[in-house]
Amino acid sequence: MLHLYVFRNSLKSFYAKYYSIIDKGIKYIILFTAMMLINMNLGYQTKLTVIHIPIVLSIIGAFLPYMAGAFIVAIFLLIHLLAASFELALIVGIIFILTIFIYYSFGKKDSVLLIIVPIFFAIKIPYVIPLVVGLMGSAVSIIPILAGVLIYFTCLFAKQNIGLLTNTQSVDITQRYTQAINGIFSNKTLLLFLIAFALTTFVVYMVHKQNIDYAWQIAIAAGTIAILVSIFAGDFIFDISVPLLEFIIGLAVSVIFAYIYNFFVFSVDYTRTEYVQFEDDDYYYFVKAVPKITITAADKKVQSFSTKKKNKNNGGSE
Repeated sequence: MLHLYVFRNSLKSFYAKYYSIIDKGIKYIILFTAMMLINMNLGYQTKLTVIHIPIVLSIIGAFLPYMAGAFIVAIFLLIHLLAASFELALIVGIIFILTIFIYYSFGKKDSVLLIIVPIFFAIKIPYVIPLVVGLMGSAVSIIPILAGVLIYFTCLFAKQNIGLLTNTQSVDITQRYTQAINGIFSNKTLLLFLIAFALTTFVVYMVHKQNIDYAWQIAIAAGTIAILVSIFAGDFIFDISVPLLEFIIGLAVSVIFAYIYNFFVFSVDYTRTEYVQFEDDDYYYFVKAVPKITITAADKKVQSFSTKKKNKNNGGSE
């Protein structure tokens, strides 16, 4: 275990030293992955499917704030949807605009959830989002998470109903909007995931804020239970069948990710907890101090000593 803590501290030191480069690399990977998934699943605008366009846009986005990167991916997605259905493009655009207006303060980092949530749905481990964001974010982080879920299921609807969306010559504009809205929001699986993710994020956030030992670990366990209860309740109440094996594997991987995040971000030694009490003219203060686990690799210094042999005859040196 000591080797893991040494590795963690070394990795954190490396990240602190090369933060700027690593941050840009992470942003590039996120943006490029998102645009490639859009091209593979919704490649309706063939001019954008050329590989160099996602590469160039991702490089540009890597040097911009997360909000700007999310805006680039949003425009990229809207152009694809516009080529298939103006109605769907308008709905997704409204989701983006409402999210920005409702939760404008998430500016730097939480805006990336609009991109990451659909990516994790695509790679079948979406449950990592509420577990980790509940630990790292705040209660209002639920808003971009739910917006990301809406965007994913809207894109899924577009992928599964492309024939219906493009064959609208005999249908007036009102009916087209009605079909699109009903097709998206009547999806019981969408409603289930909206409820499950909102509940799980809130539970994890509230539990990990409590003044109890091992609060973060307990929060992850509580969030896992919330996901299980939500999904199985949806199966019984809404008659929604989630592939069991895919769900178990995805949840297990998500829990592992959450505990790894906990290990790297909030690793403390509760066995050495100290309680301090002091006062001033107005208040009594009761402080609980829990030390962080900080173990660094020992610096080994090797010193060589040379001894001179004494002459056996006269006791002098050779």
